[in-house]
Amino acid sequence: MTQNYIGVILPDGIFDRLSAGKSQINVRAYQEAADHFGLIPVFMKLKCLKPGEDKVQGFLKKGKGYELVTVSLPKVIYTRSFLSKKQSTFLDEKNVQFYNKKGISHNKFRMHEIMSEDAEIADSLPVTVKGTEDNLKMMLEKHRKLILKPAKGSLGGGIMKITSDDSGMYHLKYPLARRKWEEIQFKEEIPEIIRQAFKKKLYIIQENIDLATYKKRPFDLRVVVQRDHTGEWVVAGILCKVSPSKDQFVTNISQGGSSLSFDQVVKGHSYLSYKQTYQAISSLTLKMAKHLEQYTEHIADIAFDIALDKKGKPFFIESNFRGRYGNVRYKGKRYEEWKAKHFNPIGYGRYLLDRMN
Repeated sequence: MTQNYIGVILPDGIFDRLSAGKSQINVRAYQEAADHFGLIPVFMKLKCLKPGEDKVQGFLKKGKGYELVTVSLPKVIYTRSFLSKKQSTFLDEKNVQFYNKKGISHNKFRMHEIMSEDAEIADSLPVTVKGTEDNLKMMLEKHRKLILKPAKGSLGGGIMKITSDDSGMYHLKYPLARRKWEEIQFKEEIPEIIRQAFKKKLYIIQENIDLATYKKRPFDLRVVVQRDHTGEWVVAGILCKVSPSKDQFVTNISQGGSSLSFDQVVKGHSYLSYKQTYQAISSLTLKMAKHLEQYTEHIADIAFDIALDKKGKPFFIESNFRGRYGNVRYKGKRYEEWKAKHFNPIGYGRYLLDRMN
């Protein structure tokens, strides 16, 4: 029976709720996937993996609930959290196949450099430079709209936008507080708010992509790419993040944006072809996933943030190796995508186990 175990490392919060006997929708989805692929999932958290110990504690399904047991170290482990160096070394020594081993540090500029190394991918990158005053002046001469954002960070924090008008005046929009924005104008002298931002942390300056719209509101995409039971990369789902208003350039849910299915937004769209747009997005993201293989260690989940212009061309914005897939059951197409995001990684575990036997 041991050879059919698959370790599933859960975030601490989900594991702790499971310990308290509370039902977890994500756990049920992984369990359903494991049943489908003939595997027995052992649900753990990072602390359950103790270097030097051949046994681990984890939850196994028992009846309608889960029981905490001690089992032999599974030969295949799926994790959405990065292991410590000691844990990784120990598992390597034990010939344990564990995936999502090591991603790339969350640095938007470094990721842009990596993507630039592939000529085909480079064609789908907005012009991006490091945030310095000289670079800003150079970019303002070449582009009418720019996005400024921290090289490290998420949820739209610290993002700013500069737009120029026909008179040569620049309009800067920046956050005052959560969902509150300030707008100022400037001509030649760079505003102090930008100077201070550049001094405090590394920023990037990026060409603004004129986003496609849904009901006049700009939207961009979160595309999840995973390895499945064949061992190959597949597009597991595409989510559209829609800005809260036609004048707002941030689409993050934390900033008031909303999430809709790709089908809901693009099918029947006034100027986007559903088939061509989907193919363009799939082609780019699968190409990027394969490109990143040489910079990562056994990654099986990647979430890409993609900008889509009004012609349906996708542009890479950033990536995340630990994206959240939510714990709410959706309906229709969104549910199928949500389910696939849990099935694919377990299917990949089956693929790895079969190759070991």
